[in-house]
Amino acid sequence: PTLFAPSRHDPRYVRRLPCISRNAMSPRRTVRAPVAVAVVAAREAVAVARSAALAVLPPGPLPRAAPVGGRPPAVLVHGYLGNAHQLRPLAASLLRHGTPACAFVEYPSLVATIPAIVDTIGAVAEPLARVHGPVDVIGHSLGALCARLWIKRYGGAASVRRFVSLGGPHGGTALYRLVPSPVRGAMRPDGPWAQALNDGDEPVPTTVVRARWDHQVLPPARAAIAGAHEETIVEAWGHNALLWSPEAHAAVVRALAP
Repeated sequence: PTLFAPSRHDPRYVRRLPCISRNAMSPRRTVRAPVAVAVVAAREAVAVARSAALAVLPPGPLPRAAPVGGRPPAVLVHGYLGNAHQLRPLAASLLRHGTPACAFVEYPSLVATIPAIVDTIGAVAEPLARVHGPVDVIGHSLGALCARLWIKRYGGAASVRRFVSLGGPHGGTALYRLVPSPVRGAMRPDGPWAQALNDGDEPVPTTVVRARWDHQVLPPARAAIAGAHEETIVEAWGHNALLWSPEAHAAVVRALAP
């Protein structure tokens, strides 16, 4: 399928933040709520089924990379109850659009602590950065939260060129009580992890891609990052379906462009 790549100025999907644009926003065309909720629910069901299938079936080969000069490898980090195979559709889009290679971070989210996940991200990204220079990091959900912690509080910024968050609960979520320990505290809106994340400026260029109708990061605006350089709000795709959304893939590709 053709990758949908809207213009940077397309008001349906991209909101320029004040820190990078002085222009007033154009009115945004949105999907009507009842229609959007139905579409999101259907796409979320498909995304969950696809993810479950990828967890047990052998994955197909990724496409041959079409590198663009000077662009580094990308490190992709899955979310809670996720797996690296979920990120392969996004990795395929990146490889077709200039990223020379993709590395995947795996961790057992049911039992891993936040510091352990952060350490695992560093163990994958830092050796790549020593060879290739600062890498690009893309995280989904809990993976985005932990990647941002590694970048901002654990010294990862020196190894990162750009960071993209897909549906990361950076301001926590109202559903945090439903998340089993040991990662529940990271989802608590008034908890210490949220405070550590949201103190100070972002040390690397940061892009947020989030779902307008996210049913896991509640309210969905908690997936925003105040100091992000650009934010894309995707219509009619939910939290898990972001991994399969052509619009979300296109936003990540744009964020990593030279």
